[in-house]
Amino acid sequence: MEQQVDIKDYAMVIKRHLGVIILFFVTVVCLVTIGSFLMKPVYRATAILLIDVESPDVLTTSGMVSLDSRNYYTYKEYYQSQIEIIRSRLLTKKVFEEFRLGEDEKYAKAKDPIKSFLKTIKIDPIRDTRLISLNIDNQNPVLAAAIANRMAELYVRRNLYYISRNEMMNLLKNEYLKMEAKLSEYSKVYKDKHPAMIRLHEEINEVVKKIEAVKNSMFDFEVIENDFASSGKYPLEGLKPNNVSIQDPAEVPLLPVKPRKRLNIMLAAILGLFGGIGIAFFFEYLDENIKTVDELEKSMDWTLLGVVPEIGKVKKGFRKFDKGLLAHVTPKGPSVEAFKHIRTKIFNILEERGSPKSIVVSSPGPEEGKTTNLCNLGIVLAKSGKKVLLVDSDLRRPRLQEFFNKKSIFKKKDIKGLSDFLVAHVPFDGLVQKTDIDNLYLVSCGLSPSNPSELLSGARIKEFISAAENSFDIVLFDSSPIAVVTDAVMLSKLAGQLIIVIQGGKTSRKVLHRMEKTLKDSKINVMGAILNKVSVKNGESAGYYYHSHYYNS
Repeated sequence: MEQQVDIKDYAMVIKRHLGVIILFFVTVVCLVTIGSFLMKPVYRATAILLIDVESPDVLTTSGMVSLDSRNYYTYKEYYQSQIEIIRSRLLTKKVFEEFRLGEDEKYAKAKDPIKSFLKTIKIDPIRDTRLISLNIDNQNPVLAAAIANRMAELYVRRNLYYISRNEMMNLLKNEYLKMEAKLSEYSKVYKDKHPAMIRLHEEINEVVKKIEAVKNSMFDFEVIENDFASSGKYPLEGLKPNNVSIQDPAEVPLLPVKPRKRLNIMLAAILGLFGGIGIAFFFEYLDENIKTVDELEKSMDWTLLGVVPEIGKVKKGFRKFDKGLLAHVTPKGPSVEAFKHIRTKIFNILEERGSPKSIVVSSPGPEEGKTTNLCNLGIVLAKSGKKVLLVDSDLRRPRLQEFFNKKSIFKKKDIKGLSDFLVAHVPFDGLVQKTDIDNLYLVSCGLSPSNPSELLSGARIKEFISAAENSFDIVLFDSSPIAVVTDAVMLSKLAGQLIIVIQGGKTSRKVLHRMEKTLKDSKINVMGAILNKVSVKNGESAGYYYHSHYYNS
């Protein structure tokens, strides 16, 4: 069961932030799609090289090793060394300069053009074979194929050069050893100045010079290319076969490898979807406001009296203050039924507890709908046959009179209010005004005093509450917000009951916890809370009121 609730909660988070998810999804997909179509296509040319291991005494970066099929897997570093040789700066620089790539704007702006060029080269071993693929990426497919083939050719020639040089070194050493042996035999017969000895010494010195020359020789592309161009082959070629060859030369690619439009768009869709959901949950984590019934019940110990959906347009030509008269103007609808549901809860609590008739209605902060809820609650209570008095006890910002100050609603124009009773000692009967709604009466604020806190905690307010309870079945006080001033707390102590109106999506958990502590420390009897302005569309509180289409059918 808990798992189902968690899944439902996750679904509600997604539903609540669906706009953010859609916006992020569309933005990511559009940007990636536009970028993919604007990106210049990149082509990949691939040459396949065979690195045979049958030839012994092959040069690696660490020296000469003998390879054969029996110990190939014990010399994996040789295979990796060949890959690094292909990617060496010596070889890549030769190709870079030969194709004049430095004139390309891409490389001209780079700090290290050779390093940038190396990023376009990718070498991959082909698994379970002695083949490697040499891949070159370029926006020009013809140039990509030419570079791949040239790099493969230079690598093969370089490898052949070192193999031949090593073989030449072995031949010269063998010849030197034979001459040394011959010299030893001659020395037994001839003296040092004998013509045969002199000629043999000269031959030995000549071999030594050749050995030193071969030993000190360095691979030079220019020299080797000149030798190859003049004779059609290398001077040392033919002594031993090359173990590296071009298996398949690169061909001009027909289709680009980048951008992969379909893959990019598909990945963008996945990233946009899950990224949007991630952002939604991040926003939910940052948002400490109470939005749902479950969140409200987890954050407080009070009774939930009911949930009031957001009130839309009441009727054409009505002002926003007429939302307080919704239960009178539009007697059917989800909001009115919500107030009737709250009315039933209030009757049950009053009957069970035998609580006082006076109830203070307040909210954690301003503009949370306490006055609107108080008016509509008073109307449904009056329509049930109870004699109800609404008192505007918000002496700092009175608004209750504005809800009823319309033609045929108020019976009198010039009226006295609560402040007149508290300050000027105007009689209680001179304050009560009859409205056009049966059983509903009103006491306005009057002139705003300079010391509201003192007036709402003095002896005169006790006399007012006593007089009101003697004349009416239920007295509803519209008070200042609890988190702003202490008026509601002091008035609730005297009235005996407090109803808190909490706007969904506005009141934070921190404010609610702080307010709960304040009321608990002050020993205020909280009748319950009303979750106000909840959207009917989100479905998160659907169990607390009927859907609007039921009443419109």
